[in-house]
Amino acid sequence: MRESTEHDETRDKYDSAGLDSRQTKHLPAILGTLLLLVISCTSPVTLLTPTVSYTPVNDGADLHLTWLAVTDATGYNVYVDGVKTEILSGTYSFDVTGPARLIQVSAVATSSEGDKWSLTTTVKKTTNVTVYTRADAQQINHAFYFDTTGTAVAIPLSRPTDIDFVLDTSQTVTNIELRSPDSYDPKYNTKSNSSAVASETNLNDLKIAPAPGVYSAVRSISLNGIYSLWLDPGANGWSVDDHVAKIKVEGISGTAVTFTVEYQKIPGLRWLISN
Repeated sequence: MRESTEHDETRDKYDSAGLDSRQTKHLPAILGTLLLLVISCTSPVTLLTPTVSYTPVNDGADLHLTWLAVTDATGYNVYVDGVKTEILSGTYSFDVTGPARLIQVSAVATSSEGDKWSLTTTVKKTTNVTVYTRADAQQINHAFYFDTTGTAVAIPLSRPTDIDFVLDTSQTVTNIELRSPDSYDPKYNTKSNSSAVASETNLNDLKIAPAPGVYSAVRSISLNGIYSLWLDPGANGWSVDDHVAKIKVEGISGTAVTFTVEYQKIPGLRWLISN
């Protein structure tokens, strides 16, 4: 009986050893499969660049961003002048409050970030724009306008539909004035443009045009003066179709006035960040 028991114990030991051997034999394959699963779960995915739309809000003081969902994205990053804000998946909008130079949006996953959508909001700068007062009959460029690129261009009064501002003198001929084309009778055109005095002494320091309420269709200007411009082509108050600009009087020589002008090309946005 003892011999049979010893035999059974010996057989159990061999069976156990055989089982351990078989398990050890398959262990590398099991580990390999687990490793592949881990790699597949953490491997980078290709994320498309978000399709972003933007709309000025709060009378042009802020910019509202919206975008479409990106396949495989688990969230989004919004960069405002390099400062990142992480947005959870399921949220597809963001408000940029206050002036910013560069805005970017990217899609992200666990270990990936896609290419960034970018928007540069800096102004278009035009230097050495020389305009003559309307009283100087020897000159022809008594006005200026902004072309489709945002460049300020001096033009004659014989182009009335293009005029954005007229350079004039007061009735006493003691002040040089910047005037809206609709401030005359008859009007040069129906644009209801206006200007406001800026407190800044450096043009680069004027980063946002003031909200409606402080502008005038007729404005006396002076040497080294800095002014905000509001272009209201529809003459309907502030809207997303309007533009703003800033202007500095660089020189006055008799009837000639030379300006530096910087124009915001994004309609409805009051930001005036210089390059």
